[in-house]
Amino acid sequence: MFLTNNKTYRALEIAELYKKRWEIEVFFNFLKQNLNFSHLLSHHYNGMQVEMYMALISAILILVYKKENNLSGYKITKLKMALELESLLIKEVVIICGGDPNKADDVWAPS
Repeated sequence: MFLTNNKTYRALEIAELYKKRWEIEVFFNFLKQNLNFSHLLSHHYNGMQVEMYMALISAILILVYKKENNLSGYKITKLKMALELESLLIKEVVIICGGDPNKADDVWAPS
């Protein structure tokens, strides 16, 4: 049944619902195009929630990074952000290991 066939809603309510639906479509299109979020991996409600929250957090971080660094487009933004995060992670591992690369395995080993 189409929403427009529902006689309990007024025309303005139906228009508002379609407008909200369109905003959701635009958001999912953003996730698919810019975050490669094409489908949910989990079939469980909790897993789907975690995936959606991760996508939302990633989108927010990318948008903030883009704005803070005056970047345009998302491909370059994602690439620069990933490289910067990788660099920061490597620096942290070096600090934790005290500069000894042989201690790096201990960092990743479960405690």
